[in-house]
Amino acid sequence: MSTTAVETWGEGTASSPKYRVAFDEQHDDLKLSGRYFTFHDDVGLVAGATVDLTCTFDKPARDVWPYFKDHTLWQDAYNHYYSGVLGDLEGKTFMINTVPRDWPKHRYDVLRVIPEHVIIVQQPIPGDDEGYSVAAPHPQGGVNPGVMVFMLSEYGGQTVLNIFMEHRFRTTTLNEDEALGTFWWMPDALLKWREVFIPALKMLVYDGEVPDSFKEHWRNEQAKEADKYAALLTPKGE
Repeated sequence: MSTTAVETWGEGTASSPKYRVAFDEQHDDLKLSGRYFTFHDDVGLVAGATVDLTCTFDKPARDVWPYFKDHTLWQDAYNHYYSGVLGDLEGKTFMINTVPRDWPKHRYDVLRVIPEHVIIVQQPIPGDDEGYSVAAPHPQGGVNPGVMVFMLSEYGGQTVLNIFMEHRFRTTTLNEDEALGTFWWMPDALLKWREVFIPALKMLVYDGEVPDSFKEHWRNEQAKEADKYAALLTPKGE
């Protein structure tokens, strides 16, 4: 999953970012693709990553929505816990944590919810003194950290799920390759959606539950990944 792909396109502006492919995969009906992007603005270099995924359920949207709207139900197997049910939070905020308590400052706004159709989320720009960044340990740089769209579309009794996620930051000190190198977490993002989140959501929709053995396995795997991340983010010499 190289950030220095040979093929790029775009003009490197806000309206035409310079894109490069991060991944493009299909597993049965699940399709996942990711891109890295960069562009220059009046302040510095903006760098980011996008993820698109889609899959299909042989169920109407009314059967998918009760599980889909509550992200903790299908993400807690990877130690992702939400402070509220997204589908019930239009106009409100939430936070994600690796334990279902001790919520830090909420950093996600739920802009719109249309039941059985769509949830739109954005992350407001953090203050310079907050120390929050999608490219830690580098500062966020005064740009919106992310936007996410979670959508269901029903056709003939089947439901197509589409999810789009984007994260970005701005830098005045890193070059293009260094800036994109801060998205080293992309392989884990791909893994958790492919192996954990979508399979767990399908288990809930079709079977009504996620087996404890599945949760135990992936919680252990996430703990290992968390240890790797902590080591990467710890300054050398500490």
